[in-house]
Amino acid sequence: MRSVSGSLFYSTVCSSLVLASVLMGCGDNGGGDTGTNAANATPASIDPTFDTSDTGPSTGTPATESDTSTVSGTQGTDTSATTADEPTAGTTMAIDPTTTTDPGTSTTSTTVDPSASSTTGEMPCDVTKATLKPVVPNIMLVLDKSGSMVTNPDGFWDHDADPNTPKITRWNSLYNVVKLVVTDYNDVINFGANLFPSTAAKKEYTAAACVVGMNVEIPVAPMNKDAILNGIPQAGDTSLVGGTPTAAGVAAALAHLKTLDPTIPRAMLLVTDGAANCASGAAPPPLFENYDQTVHTLVDNAWMVDKIPTYVVGIDTKDVVSNNVQDGNPNSINTYAKLNELATQGGKPKDDPVEKFYNAVNQIQLKTALDAIAMDAISCVIPLDEAPLSPDKTKVQIGVNEVPMVTDCATEDGWVYTNPMGPYDAIELCGTACEDLKIAKQADVLFFCQAG
Repeated sequence: MRSVSGSLFYSTVCSSLVLASVLMGCGDNGGGDTGTNAANATPASIDPTFDTSDTGPSTGTPATESDTSTVSGTQGTDTSATTADEPTAGTTMAIDPTTTTDPGTSTTSTTVDPSASSTTGEMPCDVTKATLKPVVPNIMLVLDKSGSMVTNPDGFWDHDADPNTPKITRWNSLYNVVKLVVTDYNDVINFGANLFPSTAAKKEYTAAACVVGMNVEIPVAPMNKDAILNGIPQAGDTSLVGGTPTAAGVAAALAHLKTLDPTIPRAMLLVTDGAANCASGAAPPPLFENYDQTVHTLVDNAWMVDKIPTYVVGIDTKDVVSNNVQDGNPNSINTYAKLNELATQGGKPKDDPVEKFYNAVNQIQLKTALDAIAMDAISCVIPLDEAPLSPDKTKVQIGVNEVPMVTDCATEDGWVYTNPMGPYDAIELCGTACEDLKIAKQADVLFFCQAG
């Protein structure tokens, strides 16, 4: 996880600010003054909204509630001190982690909660706050571009659940939903896309209808929205042709995903409106009339061996067995049952006792399905740039709410270290905390250490 930098900024707050109202700083104040005259200081009144922004020098004069001091974010560079009573040894005042930092500087404003204290027997040293984002997953969109996505009448559907509006092609709906999804999640998911068949496919009852590129059309990359929307046929394109070479499209997508960092979550999102055909090595009519079971082996191995899950979305898939006729569709196959099987093998079935894939009967449901999948795919693992010196004292917040540390991420709401025995290089948010993180898109992590 160390290869992924999740840090937006770091701000270090000397805890002696809290313990002695910056009486001694954190050692040398940067100008050679180590605070040796602090014993003669006059007690100061601590303002609960203590702001470390004033650059005025320390004079030993009793402080008022408005006295402030500037502290560099780097330990040992404090240039001023406001006097205050030194606290009793062994007493720790808790820091309210509501802080504000100018991203262009290392100056931090810290709020002190004077009512929160605990006796630890140890003098704390510094507190470091980092605002961190989860690791960004890599997802391949594998999209059915077969002729049935635009063929009239079966390729048209009631996209808006309103019989009084004109029907549009399924591809039109898929393009528009993909556009919304890659736009909405552009900064939290690295998308790529692959088509089956490719745009080079022809409208023939030959292998020319099954062409799929060796490489994916759009490789996974950060902020990839424009590349995807420009790299696939546009919404109004009705020239789409070809069979349904699902296995070839999936194989190319998985080959690309396997070239990416395996420590970063990887996944595939498969959208199709028909049964897989175009089996490698087959000739017509079996090329089109036989179901290609190869796609199931590919998806199962990707999950079981490489831990790459596959989300499966069907476009208006009927729970019926196909006719045994030569029509370009696999014979005697229940596509609904096959997609259910595929979704289960992919490791990400829908939470439904009957329907394991996401079956959309209109554009509204298609958008809902892809949104649900995108939210599920967003990671709740936050990499740490450095392991904390005191792992048991780390605190995590989302907004103003502190997230509790728990022991079992599968059953509890809170956070855990991804490696509970170390190295402590990443944390994972669990349950409702994970859902909150996906909405907030970031969390505050406070690192504490203890003086030796």
